[in-house]
Amino acid sequence: MLFCTRISDMEKTTTAAVAAQDINNTLAPQKSRGAFFGIALASLASVFWGGMGVSVQYLFENSSIQPLELVGLRLLAAGFLLVAINFVVARKVLMAPFSSRAALLGIALSGLEILGGHLTFFFSIYHSNAGTGAIFLALVPLAAGFYLVLRGKKSFTQKELFCCTLAFFGVLLLVSKGNFLTFDLNWQAVFWGLLCVGLSTVYSIQPKTLIDKWGVIPVVSWGLLFGGIVGFSITRPWDALFTFNLAGLSAFLFIVVFGTVAAFWLYLESLKYLSPVIVGLVVCLEPLSAFIFGVAFMGLKLGLAECLGIAMVLANVVILSIGTGQKKIGKRKAA
Repeated sequence: MLFCTRISDMEKTTTAAVAAQDINNTLAPQKSRGAFFGIALASLASVFWGGMGVSVQYLFENSSIQPLELVGLRLLAAGFLLVAINFVVARKVLMAPFSSRAALLGIALSGLEILGGHLTFFFSIYHSNAGTGAIFLALVPLAAGFYLVLRGKKSFTQKELFCCTLAFFGVLLLVSKGNFLTFDLNWQAVFWGLLCVGLSTVYSIQPKTLIDKWGVIPVVSWGLLFGGIVGFSITRPWDALFTFNLAGLSAFLFIVVFGTVAAFWLYLESLKYLSPVIVGLVVCLEPLSAFIFGVAFMGLKLGLAECLGIAMVLANVVILSIGTGQKKIGKRKAA
């Protein structure tokens, strides 16, 4: 009788182990697909931001609008558009954070981070050039990684550190054309650029808890609208808007719809599947997409250094996509 009982217990243990293994085998491809989906979202956001950079350059060269005016106007228009759309199609989700004062404060803070990040980025370009600004953005994933390590939230893997280095030097080659003496690093450009790195790093981490609890829709919608209202209160951009011709108006609409609304939604949605470090590394595709748009629409030339930089940035994304999503499964199995 005792022997039969032990046999029965062993069968139950074996059955439970097989069931657990089946669950892990089922979850593994789902996690992998989720990671690839997150990389695809972040990559598309980078493409839209790259196109936005070319549109911004066009407006600066062909209208009287200033950086502060453009940032305030685009955030206000994008925030109002998102709130209006989601009020119709997802009103309950959109209004849910109003039941929590802490959520509203967190969303307002994310809006200020958006406003500050874009303002400091434009000011760094104003005091140097677009290439120098792109270099500062390439430092964001590294800064996010070190912050999370210092907080004990994660460890910096060798793959992430290698990809940070690869992406940084890829962007450096891409925007410098291999001539590192073209960067105008005066103290004002360095100040605004480092401030941009700090604000962008905070924004890549701070809204994640809000997104997990309330979803992307209210965080992006109200965050953009709040940042736009604050930016609009600082400057009055309507006079500059009336100076746009048809091409300028088309560029501004692209900035609002694709470069702001769609890009920020894709970026924050990708944080549901990937860590801020991984997302930041994928977003290093932005200067690459901006360069490709520049070649297509602004007459930029493609040289050997740019080709090498493109290859390094693309290799960064490919390396990140290999094995991403499997590591967590391995940890669960070990547990």
